[in-house]
Amino acid sequence: MIAKKNSYILFALPAVLLFLIIVVIPLLFTVLFSFTEWRRFNIINFGTMEHYIRSTKDPVLRKAFIHNLIYILFTIFLESGVGLILAGIVIHLRRSIIYRSLFFSPIILPSIVVGVLWRQIYAYHSGLLNSIIGLFGGKEIDWLSYPFTMLSVSIVSGWLFSGFFMTIFYAGLARIPDSIIESAKLDGASSSKIFLKIELPLIKNLIMLALLIVTTGGFKGFDLFQILLRRDPMESGIVMPVFLVRVFFENQDIGYGSAVSVLLTFVVIAIIIIINFINKTFVGKVEEF
Repeated sequence: MIAKKNSYILFALPAVLLFLIIVVIPLLFTVLFSFTEWRRFNIINFGTMEHYIRSTKDPVLRKAFIHNLIYILFTIFLESGVGLILAGIVIHLRRSIIYRSLFFSPIILPSIVVGVLWRQIYAYHSGLLNSIIGLFGGKEIDWLSYPFTMLSVSIVSGWLFSGFFMTIFYAGLARIPDSIIESAKLDGASSSKIFLKIELPLIKNLIMLALLIVTTGGFKGFDLFQILLRRDPMESGIVMPVFLVRVFFENQDIGYGSAVSVLLTFVVIAIIIIINFINKTFVGKVEEF
């Protein structure tokens, strides 16, 4: 019996060690560094709360956080919302694998390819979007400048990830027994009513999962902003990951960057707790088929 218990420990030990090395130890060092003052990668003071006080007064940090919330709000609709609509459409199409493959394909492209492609689409002069607007007599729009910056980046993110969420929702819809759908059709329910009244309630746990992925993932979005906006002098598209990269690598302010990282970690944890609370309180368990 003792040997059996020890075997469980041996099997779990590699995963535990990996978790400690990759997650726990870096997190502890980040918390430790947030209370230190640095000069060219050398600690000159320890035990200071100055970085946390500074974060409450930093207008650029406040702007980056607000932009992140706007970005998340847009992507909730453009990623998970569009993905849900696409799933509801393709589930009723014949040979849907063709459409699913088409909608899913953008996510397999490297981020730099997607960023360069959409920079050309959004280009102020001779860009595809402005060229189309010009055909109808409209004026050119600087899509990557205020006030269109966050919406433009969110549209690219939606184009990139809506197929991913479509796949998640499609898997849930495909598990609903045909007998339930056929019964609703015999009762005279239209396709839209079947989708809203029957299919959506049966995949509401997946909807909450998508909401969790979008909200937490929104605080990690860096590549699209960096590629699309490059240097953004007006900071119309600065978000938390871009802000942290500038603080850590350009300003070499390790203490302040660590403090902001700790605060951001608490924000993400709070969001996860809130979504889990909503899931348990208002969604509850969904019958599995």
